[in-house]
Order: sequence, then C-alpha cells, then structure tokens
Amino acid sequence: MKEIPVKSDSKLWLHMGVLLVAIGTAYSKVFNAGFSAWDDADYVFQNKDIRGFSAEHISAWFSHFYIGNYQPLTMASYAIDHMLGGDQPGMYHFTSLLLHACTAVALYFFINRLQANKMVGLFVALIFALHPVQTESVSWIAERKTLMCGLFSLLALLKYSTYLKIPTTKNLLIVCLLGVAAMLSKAVGVALPLSLLAVDLWMARDLKSKMVWLEKIPLLIVAAIVGAVAIKAQASGHFLNAHPEYGAFDTVVYAGYAYVQYIVHFLVPVQLSVLYPYPEKLGVLQYLYLLVALLILALGVIAYRKKWYVLCGGIVFYTVNIMLLLQFVQFGDVLLADRYMYLACIGIIFPAVYYLFAWLQKLSKQVVALVAGVVVAAALLVMTFVRNDIWLSDLNFFNAISDADPNSAMAQYSIGALYMRVGDYAAAEQHMSMAVAIDPNSYKAWYNTGVLYLRERKPAQSLDALNRCLALREYPKAYFSRALLYQGMGKPELAIPDIDKVLEDQPQNARAYFIKADCLEQEAKMPEAIDYYSKAIQYDGTDPLFYERRGMVYGRTRQNTEAISDLDKAVDMDPENGEALYYRGVIKYHSGQEPCNDLKAALDHGYKQAAEAIEKACKH
Repeated sequence: MKEIPVKSDSKLWLHMGVLLVAIGTAYSKVFNAGFSAWDDADYVFQNKDIRGFSAEHISAWFSHFYIGNYQPLTMASYAIDHMLGGDQPGMYHFTSLLLHACTAVALYFFINRLQANKMVGLFVALIFALHPVQTESVSWIAERKTLMCGLFSLLALLKYSTYLKIPTTKNLLIVCLLGVAAMLSKAVGVALPLSLLAVDLWMARDLKSKMVWLEKIPLLIVAAIVGAVAIKAQASGHFLNAHPEYGAFDTVVYAGYAYVQYIVHFLVPVQLSVLYPYPEKLGVLQYLYLLVALLILALGVIAYRKKWYVLCGGIVFYTVNIMLLLQFVQFGDVLLADRYMYLACIGIIFPAVYYLFAWLQKLSKQVVALVAGVVVAAALLVMTFVRNDIWLSDLNFFNAISDADPNSAMAQYSIGALYMRVGDYAAAEQHMSMAVAIDPNSYKAWYNTGVLYLRERKPAQSLDALNRCLALREYPKAYFSRALLYQGMGKPELAIPDIDKVLEDQPQNARAYFIKADCLEQEAKMPEAIDYYSKAIQYDGTDPLFYERRGMVYGRTRQNTEAISDLDKAVDMDPENGEALYYRGVIKYHSGQEPCNDLKAALDHGYKQAAEAIEKACKH
C-alpha cells in the first residue's frame, strides 16, 4: 500500500478530540480507585526503589527483578509518579491513562501512514483504546509495564514506517532505540523485530530483499539478550515450570486453544476475567481450537501468496505478539490474561476495519461503515466504563474473579486475605477453607491460611498450613512467616534456617535481617545480633524499631554511648515511643546521666514499667 502522509488539518484535530474524550469518558471511574492488593504494593507503595532518583535507586531499577519481571524504565515511571504525587494513587492512574491515550494517538498516525482513509485510522484507534480487554492494562497500576512497552513499540512502528519511506541510518537508529526502550519496559517487547515484518507486509515490501532481514539484526540481538534476562527473572520469582504435568503435545494443544480463545474474547467481550485458568482437561473444544489456529496460519500463507497484504500482515502481527504468551515456556498459574492482548489485538482490528470500509466504499455505503463504527465504539466505551467497577475496590476485584470462576482458589484465598486485613477472621477462615478445598495443591492458599492462623495466635494450625505450603513450593514469604512463628514460640534455632532461606532469595530484605537479629539475641549472641540489626538499618533506615532494638543490645553489652545514640534516633522518629524512652532513661541512669525526663515521658506515653524505675531513680 502507498503511504499517505498525515497532514495537520481540522479533521485531524477533530479526530484527536473524539479519541481523547472517548478515552477519558471510558476510564473516568478509575480516578476513584486506589492501589490494588494484586501486586501494587510490591511495585509501588511498599517499594523503596521508586522513592528517589539517586544513583542507588537507578542502579536498583537496572539490576533488580520485580515479581519475576525486568522492567527498569517502568520503575523509572513509577519514580516520577512518586516524585509528583507521593503515595496518592490518582497520580499513578493519571499516568497510566495518559500512556494509553498516547499509544492510541500513535496508533492513529501509524494506521494513516499505511492507508488513505483517516476514518479507518480513527476507528482502529477507538476500538483499540475503548475495548474492555484493555482495562487490565490501563486500570491496574502494576501493569504499567504493558502500557510503557506498548507506547514505545507503537512509536517504533510509526518511525519504521517513516524509515521505509526515507531509509536513512538515523531513522533506523531511532527505531532501534525505541525498540530497546520497549524491551526495557517489559520483556514482551522482544516481539518488536518480528512485528516490523507485519509493517513490511502492510507497506507491500519485498520480503525477498536481504535488507528486510539485515536491518532487523541489531534489534534481534537485543531481543535475545532481554529474553534471556526475562527467563532468569521469571525463574527468580519461581514462576517457571508452573505446570510440569503437561507434556509437549499438551503444551501445543493448549497454545492453539489460547491462540483462538484470545480472538474469541476480543470479538465477543463477555464474561471477561482477569484470570483464565487451564481447562481441567483436554477436550473436543481444545482440539477444535488448535485446528482453527492452524487454519488461521494457513490463511496467512494464502493471503501472502494472493497479495492480500492487510490480512496477511494482520495475522503476522497478531501471531508474533501473542506467540510468546501462549505458555510454550510455562510461567504463572493461568493460561490466558487480557493484558496479553494489548498490542496483539491491532492485528485483528486493522484488517477488520480496513476491509469493512473498503467493501462498503465500493458499494457507495461508507455512511453505513461510519454508523457501524460509531455503534461499535460506543458499545465498547460503555462496556469499559462498566468493567472499571472491578478496580474501585479489592473486594470488587476478587468477587469479579469469583463470579467468573466460582472454582477459583485464588479468588477465595484473596477474599479471605481482605477480610483478614480488616480483622474479620471468621469470614477470612471461611474463604481460606474454601480455597484449600477447591485446590489442595495451591501453595498460596496454604500460605494465606498459615498467616491467618498466625494472626489468630493458633501456632499449631499455622505451622501445619505453612508446612503444607512449603511442601508444595519453596515460597520465601512462607519461610518468613514460619520464621516469625518460630521466633514468637521462642525457638530461634528453628527460625534462623528459615530466615536464611528468605535472605538467600531477598538479600535486601530489612525485616528478615531484623528477625534474624532478634533470634540471635534470644540465643544471647549479642555481637552477631548487633551485626544483623545493623544490616536491617542498612537496607531500611526509616524504621525506629530497628534502632531501638540495636540500642537495647548495645545497652546490654554496656556500650552506652552507642545505645543512647540509637535510642535517640528511635525517639526522634517516634517521639511517643514509650519503650524507647524507658530504655534510654534506664541506660542514662546506669551511665550516671539524668534519666527522669525520659522515664516520666515513657510513663506518660503508656509504658507502665517506667513507674517502678521512676520510684527508684527519681525520688528527689
């Protein structure tokens, strides 16, 4: 197809206005949403790595994995949000919506580079932006990586279309830089070099030309490196090989099933869910969908031979962008996820809209196409507006999963965790029991059950549940909770091996160092305890308890100057900390300093043990 340059005119601005107003309307509810219990804590509001732009922070983005993902540029975007809005979720939602809108605008310009009818570009962008499968990527703060990757990928495609018109080294270099940015936002960006082949097809380029393949080598090299890092990241989070019971043939059948099921969800967006588990067993439907997948691929070959380039390019674009997410390399617990369609759906939308307009234009019925486009876009807007209800609260979110799949153990133990958070332990226990009954092999169900019993001070039941979890998977959070349980039971010799397991996996976990320090203190190993309290402070110097406990150990080992220094810091951070005030007063008393102000302040703040010390030390 001949490239049609997009000029600045009144129609262009009208289209931009329609697109942006429609997106803002569809997602207006999201500004009432907070942070989600589903990964937002680890990425954002409990993540110290995004709380600044020092060399240490930037180094962390590029050297750490986050929940099994390598995404340094995405972490940088969170840091910008934190700088501008602190811990207010509205700032993060605004940025996500802005990224989505920019991606839709980039798509509009890109489609208009490929063909002459700007209405095609508008409706492709509208359907992309308003389709309810996109809500998971846009409304879920933790899925920022998909938006970042999507925007950089679309910008790369747009620049590549310019390069094909003006083939300069500068243009190709910009394509490569944008591609690298996409991959550093989310590893799925490694599909970009193959996505460029779809652009070659859409612009009727000769694939027999060596240059078509040679110019993609730099991006393919980067993609190979990022892909290897991504696999390592998934392994670090224990997400790989989640379903070892499936053999090679099963994997192929499930991949074919997922390939078609994504298309079905997109064309008929009803009963959408954030989780689509594996079918209980392979059946007729799965084999039928595999056959349909093969027929679609065969259609792509036929389309290429017949020079139906829009159709062929669409099949290629959809396939290469969904291919890496079809569980050939098994990761996670689910077979499909709406967010994986974020870019891939363009391969469906563009051919459908293009051929509809072309067909009706031949029949001189373009008005019908416009009406159809408006109706579809309006329907999708309403569906997305309604679907965003699930992001308004965690209970809405997990109830939606449960409604879509009543046999979801994940939904049940997550709802249980929400009730546990607000102290409704009876309701929490009911949902936890349902979760382990639905799936006795769910390590997270047993983990949450163990945490619940730990909070209910039922150590025997908690230990049993945590042991069941760890028998299924070596889950660092379960080791941490069991260490906490052993610590509370006065069994430091059992807690220390568990906390060492946590530190092997999370060497910067300040709380784990604190737990180990406490256990060493219980074993009267004071110098070692001081060392581990110091490590806790090294990785998190904002917790007054760490200074307080190290100060107390310094006091017990008669290092009074160091003890008072630490307790000073604890009191400065929390002036109403009666315990820290009490121990500072006691140490001052034993070192010949005036203790009474501290002891009286401790009593005023509810630390009753200070009364006896006041009676002894402050008689005057």
